[in-house]
Amino acid sequence: MLNLFNNNLKRFDLLKIQNNANNKIKIMVHRNHSFEIIASVLNSFLGTFDLNGQFEYSSYDDSLTYPAEMDADLHILWLDLERYNKNSVKLFVEEKINELFNLTKKPIILGYIGNLNNIESNIANIVNINDVIKDLNDEAFDLQKEIYSGTRLSAKASIKISQYLGLKIIPSFFTTQIKAIITDLDNTFYKGILGEDGVKNLISNKQYQQKLKELSNKGYMICIASKNDEDEVQGLFKQRKDFELNYDDFTCKRINWSSKSENIIDMVKQMNIGLDSILFIDDNIAEIESVKAAIPQIKTILFENEEDILNKLNLYPGFLKTSITKEDLLRSKDIKANEERNNLVKTLSKEEYFKKLGIRIELSLNEPSHSDRITELLNKTNQFILSYRRYNKAEVENLLHSQNSCIVTAKMSDNLSDSGIIAILICKKKNESLFIDELTFSCRALGRNIEDIVIYKMLKLSKEYLRTSDTVLINYEKGARNIPALNWLKNYTNAELLEKGIVNIILDNNIETFGLEIKILCNRH
Repeated sequence: MLNLFNNNLKRFDLLKIQNNANNKIKIMVHRNHSFEIIASVLNSFLGTFDLNGQFEYSSYDDSLTYPAEMDADLHILWLDLERYNKNSVKLFVEEKINELFNLTKKPIILGYIGNLNNIESNIANIVNINDVIKDLNDEAFDLQKEIYSGTRLSAKASIKISQYLGLKIIPSFFTTQIKAIITDLDNTFYKGILGEDGVKNLISNKQYQQKLKELSNKGYMICIASKNDEDEVQGLFKQRKDFELNYDDFTCKRINWSSKSENIIDMVKQMNIGLDSILFIDDNIAEIESVKAAIPQIKTILFENEEDILNKLNLYPGFLKTSITKEDLLRSKDIKANEERNNLVKTLSKEEYFKKLGIRIELSLNEPSHSDRITELLNKTNQFILSYRRYNKAEVENLLHSQNSCIVTAKMSDNLSDSGIIAILICKKKNESLFIDELTFSCRALGRNIEDIVIYKMLKLSKEYLRTSDTVLINYEKGARNIPALNWLKNYTNAELLEKGIVNIILDNNIETFGLEIKILCNRH
């Protein structure tokens, strides 16, 4: 079977791959040079993630004049910048990105060759093709064939770009984001078997460990699932000072002789995330297949060697982050503290629980510095989200500065950890009523007896800011995974829910807070 993450793929081998994926995505390419040679093998890569790309093309157009009809799931701006005036190209490209988004509201990828210094966009995913093909050096371009191929990119460069787009970039728009990596230890985290070779004879897979540490520093949770004796593993990490990660750096650890699928399900419950947001890495194909059989939603990678695993992790979708939020860095510590919280919530009353933990809530109204976290939470939350409205950063910033809408964010901290922003409420004024466009709550904050109180306070703040009546219109839509949110809505409103709709309630002006400490910060433009 062809390893599509390999560095030296051949077009002949790629063309033999049949893509039978049912999930067809329409991709429209707006270009001033050829994309066809890249598209010819893109489906060989997209099929790995059950995607089948259907391509449509603009004419070769330096002015990027958009057609009237653009029914597509994804748009690619494909530009050779040598055709433009260097002094004005940055402004031109930014204007065309904004124009395209205003016409479609669909995801946009800007792929360019040439120099486009310091370009930033809240809308498009920007791919500097020069960076993708830099390892090819003199083989990256083929100027002699440009007149026939319609692009100065070489055949080798086209394969490398297709691999990058088809594995890492395009699937990231259509697959679940990775939140946690669960790694094996023996012959994965290190070379050798702890129980047979002993602590001193194990050889550190240093580059793999460095990659895991890099991902941890970006906010991904790193966990262990290993068939070993836990005491021996703890001793291993105490003795081996050359390891890149310490024992306490791992968010969750299941080191025992139970099945790995059982251990993974147990860790997922502790982290309160979806099974499809897990990437499991193991050197044993039997373990991989066993876990996949028990957990069909999980993502897996077979560890064969360090070079291979680094290629796979560098190209795997679900790791794209345009920014790292404070919450990313707090997540692992917060989840470790959840075990103690869960024990307390079972034995104490609400008032005792809030007091014991010292839970503090901070509500902010239209706070611009929260835009990155707002965008992140709205786009990755799947379980507690009411209508699956996926706003990009530009839309979020427009709402933050609109006179007829508001965004309320809720931060939470307690004596164990700082959870950061855990809830977002987007409201608009419709006639005299308060219309909830979206409500989302971080999964790891659920189950602490605070949802009703925090959401009520967020609604009350929105009502006062927008000067509406007590009537609240709650927009909702059933999705594949938002049962927790819909169950909350049903219990909160006592309404029977359809596939989608709007629930009307009257905001109660008296609610028991059980001593929960709530601080309100306002930014009224």
